[in-house]
Amino acid sequence: MSTKEFLPYSTVRNNALKLGYKIFVEDKFIPDYMYVSFRGGAYMGNVLNEYLRFIWNAAIKGVCYVGVVAQSYTDVKNHGQLSVEGWTKKPEDIDPDSKILFIDDIFDSGLTINNLVGYLISKGLKRENIKVVVHDFKIKEYEKCDLKIFPDYYCRKHVIKRKEDELWIHYMSHELIGLAEEELEEHYYKEDPELRKVMSARL
Repeated sequence: MSTKEFLPYSTVRNNALKLGYKIFVEDKFIPDYMYVSFRGGAYMGNVLNEYLRFIWNAAIKGVCYVGVVAQSYTDVKNHGQLSVEGWTKKPEDIDPDSKILFIDDIFDSGLTINNLVGYLISKGLKRENIKVVVHDFKIKEYEKCDLKIFPDYYCRKHVIKRKEDELWIHYMSHELIGLAEEELEEHYYKEDPELRKVMSARL
């Protein structure tokens, strides 16, 4: 039976800071562009961007923080077709030798990352100059995988041997869709009872 993990803001923040140290300080990979996949990658992307500014003064260095709006989920555990609503900086307008840090919250089916990074490559950007960063990297041993693009950096890796062992990760930085009433009670209302009224506005 699949389980659900509720991941606090602070856990993602702290893990992202440690991963930023690995990327920027130890590996000395300083991107020209930080591409964030909205909505999932936004929180982690903000932390990495702020950390880079903190240690390198990226505002002077000229790292450009940009994003793409895309998603392949329709609801909890359900994948729909990938929907790309737009790029804040079109990949075709980027120098092909640019270094890219592409950030998302999770590599689950891998479809979103493969489609978006594949699009960057199709516009002339080099795969070796694109580093894919996620908080959670799922490896599903029970499924056949023919994907070409996988994370270069991740905070946590989950090896899932059977479909019954699936883990749904709820990022408390942004997700509300798919929550049961008892989950709202446990993870939201218990801490702040006023949220009951806030959430009752749901149509």
